[in-house]
Amino acid sequence: MIDYTKFDPANPPPPLMTGEPGSFAHFTMTTRFPAILQNVLTDHAGQYPASIVAALQSLYDELTQNQPVRPLETTAPDGPDWSEAWQSYQGRTWLDVPWYFAEAFIYRRLLEATGYFGGDKEAKRRGGETEEQGRESISGSPSSVPGLSSGNNSEAKKWIGVDPFLPRKQVELESATTWAVAAAALSHAPDGSAESLAALLHHCLWGNRADLSYTKVAELAGGKIVVTSEQANLLVDDTEAVLEYLQGSRGAGEQGGAVQSPLPPRPLAPLPKFDGRIDFICDNAGTELLLDLVLVDFLLRFGWAECITMHVKAHPTFVSDAIPADIELTLAALKSRDVPEFSALAERLERFAEQQRWRIQSDLFWNSSHFFWEIPPHLQAELAQTSLVILKGDANYRRLLGDSRWPTTVPLADAVPYFPAPFVCLRTMKSDPVVGLQPGQAEQLDQEDAAWRVNGKRGLIQFLKRESNL
Repeated sequence: MIDYTKFDPANPPPPLMTGEPGSFAHFTMTTRFPAILQNVLTDHAGQYPASIVAALQSLYDELTQNQPVRPLETTAPDGPDWSEAWQSYQGRTWLDVPWYFAEAFIYRRLLEATGYFGGDKEAKRRGGETEEQGRESISGSPSSVPGLSSGNNSEAKKWIGVDPFLPRKQVELESATTWAVAAAALSHAPDGSAESLAALLHHCLWGNRADLSYTKVAELAGGKIVVTSEQANLLVDDTEAVLEYLQGSRGAGEQGGAVQSPLPPRPLAPLPKFDGRIDFICDNAGTELLLDLVLVDFLLRFGWAECITMHVKAHPTFVSDAIPADIELTLAALKSRDVPEFSALAERLERFAEQQRWRIQSDLFWNSSHFFWEIPPHLQAELAQTSLVILKGDANYRRLLGDSRWPTTVPLADAVPYFPAPFVCLRTMKSDPVVGLQPGQAEQLDQEDAAWRVNGKRGLIQFLKRESNL
């Protein structure tokens, strides 16, 4: 635990390091990620050319032998940023660098090994053109992936823009459990009530357990989400505050009509005027994305939001993190299930997209190793326009806190005073960083369950409204 109780931009909190013996970061780099590399080779056995197999094996050896971290060799648009990040750790091994940098960078190195961006110098020019296209549409086809090049090797060329994690994403999307969970969420959205919204927020929280980079969590949960039985696992529950905030943004008699909260009435603080926009910073595709789309549909259909922007990764990372192509894949899956409720959901979402009420934006920042106080100006300006950011998942929470082991009782407002908009975190715990707990709460959890920070059993719904908005 560090003695750091308030964020200071001139002196950010120290990040977790990969070399800490017995830490989850150390376990990730020595056990989890080697297994992920092996899975990629297994999933494409007999398909990848010898050059890609050799590149993946080289990356595996570099990691498992704890060699110095090698730089990217790329002309893709993210090359300069990664070069600058890598230079801070030049000469250091994989078990001697900050954990979040190590994770984000090794996924980018994996894409380099599989030829995702190709290799010729034309990549940089084409990437500059396609990056903006990807930000503003639902399109996620390989032709719109930033930095693709034609390449010269006919075998390797076939893998340009091909998601190395797609086989596992497809398996999850074909799982009966995934669709049972989605059906359960839809059953909690019969109307636009605050009670329905509360249930869907909880579905979206526990859907974050489905993470293909950390399959043990999903296995322990059995893939099931029974919202009513999970309340004891919620370490912080700001659902009521979120409902009050969004009810205030709607106003009586606005779109969808006034909604009565099932919660006891409380006096509302003065609220700002809203344009009715909500943004998602997404996490996983598959089960979690399906539940996010159910929530998106609910918010737009019943007037809780006028428009919604979903921010996704620009290219594959962390195995199951959502990219634009995953949105298309999920919509197609909804329409192919031969279930009227799913088909209707897909049709509504496509109509919202046509009306510009639902947008998908990708940005290379979300794939980077930067923390959220380093959000670039163009994204700061984008997020500053929204009424609320729904921030999904564990990795995004880590980036809020600088991937640091803060004292657990530090208020969220002291740890994250810099974020450009009100936000709510929907996060199941798969790593150490956490703030906003009550005195003695962490100590009690330590006694009950030594792995409570990392096993995905517990969750958080944490809301922060910027004081400047009052």
